[in-house]
Amino acid sequence: MKRKLMALLLSGAMVCGALSGCGQGGAEKADTATEQSEDAGAEDAADSSEDAGESTAEATGDSAAAEEAIQARKDSGETPTVVIAYMNFAGSPAGIDRISEKLSEITEEKLGVKVELQIMDAASYSQNMNLMLASGEQVDLFNAVSVGFMPCVNKGYTLDLEEDDLIQNYGQGILNAFRTNEIDGCRVSGTLYGTPVKKDDAAGKFGISIPAALLDEIGFDYNSLYKDGEEIIYSDFDTIEDIFTKLHEAHPEKTVFYMDVSSVVSQCLAIDIPSDNFGVLLNPTESLEIEDLFESDQYKELCQRMYDWNQRGWISPDAITETNATTVQVKSGSLMAYKTATKPGIKQQESNLCGEDMIIFQLGPDFKGSSAYNTMPWCINQNTDDPVAAMQVLNLLYTDPDASTLICWGEEGVEWKETGDGHITYADGIDANNSEYFNNVNWEMPNQFIAKIWEGNELTIWDRMQEFNDNATASKAMGFTFDNSDVSAEYTALANVYSEYQSQLELGFINPEEGLPELVNRLKEAGLDDYMAAKQAALDEWAAANGVQ
Repeated sequence: MKRKLMALLLSGAMVCGALSGCGQGGAEKADTATEQSEDAGAEDAADSSEDAGESTAEATGDSAAAEEAIQARKDSGETPTVVIAYMNFAGSPAGIDRISEKLSEITEEKLGVKVELQIMDAASYSQNMNLMLASGEQVDLFNAVSVGFMPCVNKGYTLDLEEDDLIQNYGQGILNAFRTNEIDGCRVSGTLYGTPVKKDDAAGKFGISIPAALLDEIGFDYNSLYKDGEEIIYSDFDTIEDIFTKLHEAHPEKTVFYMDVSSVVSQCLAIDIPSDNFGVLLNPTESLEIEDLFESDQYKELCQRMYDWNQRGWISPDAITETNATTVQVKSGSLMAYKTATKPGIKQQESNLCGEDMIIFQLGPDFKGSSAYNTMPWCINQNTDDPVAAMQVLNLLYTDPDASTLICWGEEGVEWKETGDGHITYADGIDANNSEYFNNVNWEMPNQFIAKIWEGNELTIWDRMQEFNDNATASKAMGFTFDNSDVSAEYTALANVYSEYQSQLELGFINPEEGLPELVNRLKEAGLDDYMAAKQAALDEWAAANGVQ
């Protein structure tokens, strides 16, 4: 990359080519996000937008090198295109080209760069991204969600964001948006390969979403269960199982409950999963001992519960092969309840996605694990032709309210309109079913905290989110990332074994009394003990270096 930067400075022109980005910021306090949240909650919505723009412009802290790069690009007459890839739950939207063009109007004016969005369905995103990154197809900035941050690093897909001071010179807005430990959560063996997103870093465990209309139909009084203005009903399994029983009796033709197997463990158990499931912290607030998830009582009880639910006919026989998003299934009328991680604003989010009022239950605690900042980082492709332009586009998405609103909600007057009280809502004649760009993954976007706020959410939603993140029970290993490159062969063997059993066990299709011992034995044969020992050694080294006991 040093050669590319020198070429830019010597020639005064940018090379037009493929770009990609992944990184994490490092200010001591997330003051920028808080100020922007307060601006968004002001009574005058227009003034709020202007204030947010001014604060983010200051936060960007453009360096002389950044200004020089932009001017050189514009003087050259070349306008490179940065390809931005991410996933959602409905596939490529009808309005993707239009949104790419509108976003390009912003990036071309401010950076001398155009952008092209590539949005893929969640079910195919991991496979497609691996093919694109391995084949050299242009993809410059990409989100590592479902592809896996560590697999991307180990395969050489991700660029070192601090090489030649790339993020320091061209990504100051990103650095200003995060605390140091949040930045460091995207480091692997000290190297920064990604940037976290502004989202719910904590998660309410074992959340369940059910349409209000169905609860009304079975006579379940949910209104009396809300406390102190909460949007979530904190409940227990007995209550949920009673609801499921009545739903199944009322509609035996529908699926009662569905959850994506990839998030069963992470969203249901209040344990810490450092980078992967092969060695976890079962008591993460008190101990740094790496233990075997698959021999734990927590995992066995989860699998047993899913098996019991499956035996009662609550889980679809096609759950393993299902590719439609849960919200799509609800809208089609085939599904009555699904698992979700909870957070401030979750009720409005799920209601928007499902097109009807959803009631959110939570059965577990609020928890923040070691991987909170690197589960879905934004990365720059190692093979990008123009890392500077890629970083500047990524930086813009973290700092420009107009760009963030566009990539989160689409175009004003087409997808959404102002409400007059500081919110936005659907444009006239538009709803979740016919919108050409209704993003259902704003938590995957670089910085939703500076985008406009959808009606139904409090204007202080991002203040509440920051409070939620700060107050959740946190693992002692916050910020630790396991570099498994020295045991990559063991990881591959373990992943292959786990993939044979995961869906069967965690969606309740085989009795854990029989399947779980088989899985444990085969994982041991595949090298689980050695892998866990390597993870423990890495965690101990990290703890010593960071003063964690």
